Amino acid sequence: MSNASRVVTSLASSRKAAQLYPAQHPSYREAMDALLNTVSDATAMGVLTLNLHEGHLYHESAVIADDAPGISAISEALEARRVESLGFKPEFTERDAIALVDVLSLRPSPDLDVEHELESRGATAVIVQFIEDEDEEEREERDRLRAQDRALYTRLVSTMRTLSEQVAQGATTDLGGAGEMVGSVLERLLTDKSAVLGLATIRGRDESDLFHSINVMIYTLTLGATMGLPEEGLASLGLSALLHDIGKAAFDHNDPGQADAMRVMHPTTGAEILSSLPLEDTAPMLVAYEHHMHVDGSGSPDRPADYVPHPFSRMVAVADRFTELTNPAPGVYGETPDRAIAQILHEAGTRHDPMYARLFAKSLGVFPIGCLVRLTDMSVGVVSDNGEDPLTPVIRVVYDTAGLELEEPFELQLAESGLRIIEVIEQDSLNTEVSDHL
Repeated sequence: MSNASRVVTSLASSRKAAQLYPAQHPSYREAMDALLNTVSDATAMGVLTLNLHEGHLYHESAVIADDAPGISAISEALEARRVESLGFKPEFTERDAIALVDVLSLRPSPDLDVEHELESRGATAVIVQFIEDEDEEEREERDRLRAQDRALYTRLVSTMRTLSEQVAQGATTDLGGAGEMVGSVLERLLTDKSAVLGLATIRGRDESDLFHSINVMIYTLTLGATMGLPEEGLASLGLSALLHDIGKAAFDHNDPGQADAMRVMHPTTGAEILSSLPLEDTAPMLVAYEHHMHVDGSGSPDRPADYVPHPFSRMVAVADRFTELTNPAPGVYGETPDRAIAQILHEAGTRHDPMYARLFAKSLGVFPIGCLVRLTDMSVGVVSDNGEDPLTPVIRVVYDTAGLELEEPFELQLAESGLRIIEVIEQDSLNTEVSDHL
């Protein structure tokens, strides 16, 4: 093992000891003494510098193997605190060791000034350099893409509104605009899945059916992309999902007397509407007719015992159920996204096709994008990306540890933070809209 590897391993052991034992404990003293001796040996010929690049530690041009004890822990600790380079001078003393270990145990946040914290603890033989913050141009690009995505969603709502009005008035129905919108969403989904799933958290209070259809389309496309469907198949799937409830447009939503008829008849009505259009693709018609058919033979409309719904219908049924659970009708109790996934898996084999239910859960993750979560330090954030580990997603922290809303929310890589999720919160309990933070 090289001197650099020994220093990192010893630093990791000291950091762990500091978290487990008080300063007077023999194990703490032993770890600090070992760190001092290791750094002394490694700096006999001058300053020892460790560099962090793309998650790996380097000494000079040689990478320090991740399989050495503690290497990954120190790499993650430095990256979480945006430290790009860590240097040890030959004058490294016990005060420097204690200061460095203390600072690497502080909770990472945008406000953490590692250099200041080291200086305030009297460290003089530790040299740090930092990863440059995101520049203004990158922030502007991110904001531009977010605005562009929101504009796309707004156009989708407008397209669906026009389509619904055409159906309600018995006018000629043109699906060309809807097909183009599906293509735009699909292109964006294949580029940035997290951004598009963030759009699916948008809730429409006054036009809930329109927002529901759009969000079902987004979730269904996510499932189809996870399955590896070709783009032509995804385009057909997306249009089918977007139009699955088109039959509801034929009923008067302002007439309470039509509510029951709409609930029972909209699959048949939707299929009749789509069958009258010059569509070469029959999938939208089938999905409109079949999306409430359950795999155990229940659901609606009634059909022969040997009737098998189209695969797209079974996929849309799962996405439809998830959207219904997480954004229910007024007066109906809703579920948090994680509990909605659990409910869908519970219904696999009866209401849902087991394969599509499992793949849907896989595509959204244990904590789906849009989950409002509380962390172990009592801060609260929104899951903004699934990350590599399903249990440690990326969190956009929006409330601090005291429960105050942050003026500048920040992204937290949960896997590198030392924190974990302790609770998923209903967004209405905080009187907030998670879509405003994505």
